[in-house]
Amino acid sequence: MPSRVLLLSLVVLSLKALTVGQPTRTQQIEQIRKQFSSIRSKDNTLITYECEGKGPTLLVVHGGTGDHTRWTPLFPLFRARFTVCAMDRRGHGKSEPGSNYSFHKEVEDVLAVVNSRPGPVFLLGHSIGGVFALEAALETNKIAKLVLYEPPLQDGDHTAIADQMEKMIKSGNRERALDTFLREIVKVSPKEIEMMKTRPSWQDRVASVDVQIREIRALSKYRFDEDQFTKLKTPTLLLAGSNTPSPQLKRATELLMKTLPNRWLNVFEGEEHNAMDRIPQQFAEVVTKFLLQNAR
Repeated sequence: MPSRVLLLSLVVLSLKALTVGQPTRTQQIEQIRKQFSSIRSKDNTLITYECEGKGPTLLVVHGGTGDHTRWTPLFPLFRARFTVCAMDRRGHGKSEPGSNYSFHKEVEDVLAVVNSRPGPVFLLGHSIGGVFALEAALETNKIAKLVLYEPPLQDGDHTAIADQMEKMIKSGNRERALDTFLREIVKVSPKEIEMMKTRPSWQDRVASVDVQIREIRALSKYRFDEDQFTKLKTPTLLLAGSNTPSPQLKRATELLMKTLPNRWLNVFEGEEHNAMDRIPQQFAEVVTKFLLQNAR
């Protein structure tokens, strides 16, 4: 009898050993739902994006620093209702940098991903990603709704700051260059910057800060065309932080409220330019409610 018990114990232990490190059924389902894709933009630059979930596509266009992984912590909050996708803009993450950079090539990248997705697409753009998302909406009918979080319209000429950042990067002070960008251009508060430094995405931002130089210079030449956007019928939710210190970002939100004919505003009380990092649940709830409600 003891030998039979010993044999059964050995079988159980062997089965456990075989399953160590193997994904559970739940993990397997999550792996199936997660998809990594790429598409060639109009100029043949490879643009990559990650998707997860089921339902209509919600495409996220990240801001100036970092890459799509800034948004993947929010995937679990969206994936039950949407196929949530986050793209790496050119020169960020796994996307190719391309050549002869221009503002409109970024818009073409967004359009390439939008047009690769089945059916209508919901589009969410943060910061400069919001500018590219907004411009893309003028060029396709596939965008069902827009969500824009403080896009920097008519943000002034920051080329002098870009020059300073470039010198810092060349001398090895990449983190100082990123800090300068956040303080001098985005106008993020010192307290918020310190919080950003504690997040896992900070080092990725430091590593990719040199890409920011060309984007700052391109954005300095950008001019928001009010006449064009008075004709944009796409339902648009504008997001803002009540504590955002940048007067330029506040003016941009006011300008969009004045210009867009089919827009609504949600202000996150006590937040700045990074509410999705600080209050992800509330952020996702606001976005989801807007996207799923019937057209008003």
